[in-house]
Amino acid sequence: MSSRFELLAPGGDLEAIHAAIAAGSDAIYLGLDRFNARNRAKNISLAELKAVCHLAHQQQCKIFVTLNVMLLESELPALLRLLNRLFKLDVDGLIAQDLGLLYLLHQHFPSVEVHASTQLNTHNEGQIDALKSLGVNRVNLARELNLEEITALTGHAATHQMKIEVFVHGSMCFAYSGRCLISTLQSGRVPNRGSCANDCRFEYEMYA
Repeated sequence: MSSRFELLAPGGDLEAIHAAIAAGSDAIYLGLDRFNARNRAKNISLAELKAVCHLAHQQQCKIFVTLNVMLLESELPALLRLLNRLFKLDVDGLIAQDLGLLYLLHQHFPSVEVHASTQLNTHNEGQIDALKSLGVNRVNLARELNLEEITALTGHAATHQMKIEVFVHGSMCFAYSGRCLISTLQSGRVPNRGSCANDCRFEYEMYA
């Protein structure tokens, strides 16, 4: 694979993580039992994360932890405790959605590599500039962009020494990059809090 590109694979559980490492993935993103957008995945524990990092790094594979949900004020103390524990492990970086979390990371953990989640729906140069000011190293663009738009934003990010990431396989929410309220309204399961009911995969009919 060209050194220009990094293949990042999802790791929903230990089996998937081991498979991604064995298949030669350059990096894996995974979630813990809280603060990630895949609550229905098995995810892993902090104890398992330590072993995963050791195994992955033996195979030159990076590990990124997802904290890609919108956070509530009441959750910040627990989140800060988790961050302090995470940084004692050998994770390669964090993937975040919440702007408040990006600000806290930039203020208190400026040396940590931080990626902006696709759920931030980044689709223009102004957003990239703002994320740069928050210490973001890599931006996962909105899933709705075409190749021409991706090319232009990649060039703009390069002027800030920022990397661009795009989804090449996975869910395509019909709301902008997962910012959907239909699941919330129909079932009370909030997509931006990790519990989407995947209403966009249901069968619908049109009525005149």
